Amino acid sequence: MAASDSTASGLRAVLIATAIVGALGYAIQLLAPALLADESVYVAFSVFWSTLYLGVSAMSGVQQEVTRAAHPAAHEPPNAVLRTFTLAAAGVVVVASAVVALVFGGRILPGSAVVTGVVLAVGLVGYLVVAVLSGVLYGLRLWGAIAWLMILDAAIRAVLLTVGFALQLPIGWLALLIAVPFVLAFGIVWLVIRRRVVGAFRLDVPLGRFAAHAWGTVGAAAASGVLITGLPMLIGITAAGSPPETLGALLLTITLTRAPIVVPIIALQSFLISAVFRGGRVRTARLIQILAALLAVVAVLAVAAAFIGPPIVSWVSAGRFEIAGWMVSVVVLSAGLVAAMSVTSPALISARRHTANLVGWLVAALLTIGALLLPVDASTGIAVALTVPAFVGLVIQAIALTRHPAKAGDPSATVTA
Repeated sequence: MAASDSTASGLRAVLIATAIVGALGYAIQLLAPALLADESVYVAFSVFWSTLYLGVSAMSGVQQEVTRAAHPAAHEPPNAVLRTFTLAAAGVVVVASAVVALVFGGRILPGSAVVTGVVLAVGLVGYLVVAVLSGVLYGLRLWGAIAWLMILDAAIRAVLLTVGFALQLPIGWLALLIAVPFVLAFGIVWLVIRRRVVGAFRLDVPLGRFAAHAWGTVGAAAASGVLITGLPMLIGITAAGSPPETLGALLLTITLTRAPIVVPIIALQSFLISAVFRGGRVRTARLIQILAALLAVVAVLAVAAAFIGPPIVSWVSAGRFEIAGWMVSVVVLSAGLVAAMSVTSPALISARRHTANLVGWLVAALLTIGALLLPVDASTGIAVALTVPAFVGLVIQAIALTRHPAKAGDPSATVTA
């Protein structure tokens, strides 16, 4: 695992890792609808995946804040700041997993609520430690270690789930195979990189302020997760009475179309904070150019998706699922809006404008939930939920950046980490 290196080499390492991770995750999503026993099992698999990764999305806020706060510092004496925060956060995660399992257990994972809670806790605590370690590695710019952590997690999950599909394991075991790779990947990388991390960094804020920033960023990340990874869970819960083939078609379409657009941008958020927007340096004109180019590409993809999307969905699902072309276009367009928010978000975080970042994502998340509960037909409600909230959230974040140009961070207490 390479030492700290240039921004260019870091971007290359993270992009390569992101491509590998995306390909492995995409392969699993392509295999699932064809190899799982029936439509109901696929819906359960998708809803659990979505639930777990909604939590992962939330805790990516921890990674972003650790990335922002961690700075290289030679021979820093170790202390318990980050460890204390991590242990407290792990306790919150375990309690949250139990509550979710008790309230929604049967809708998330068929069977015992205890099994749902345990598997969720294993996955989410596992990702929490991955997020903390990743944030430190981004702060130290140890790009090689970051890339290996990403790749190991995805590779272990792909291997385990492929075996699980082949053996036709019950959904509870498949859920565990989705969750446990976080723990395994962290353990492997930590054993290799530990000596180069301990005492090599400091946090630029004390524990109290760090925790406040982190929880604010987690709130924004959780709200963003509703628009990204949490949609299948929300749709599965709010449209539980719909036929499995209808739900399966929509969930597969969201998985196939959103992942290539949104996931790469999400994976680069910590890189944007560490190397592009470091210290709150955001050039408004450049940001507008990036967003315009992104949305223009997505608009073209949305038009093409109306024609090629339905046959692809049918082919991938071995003829099980069918969907209208206009709905595929809506899903693609909504992915572009969320990807745009995922660019403005790290700009706000870098400028320590956590409140504005949180408001943008929170408003979008609440509007999404509200749209799914509208007393209209399922297709209309889902189309509104996919597009309008993300557009409103993007406007809120863009206005925040325009009215309050990002400046270098304000003076804060500096502590060792």
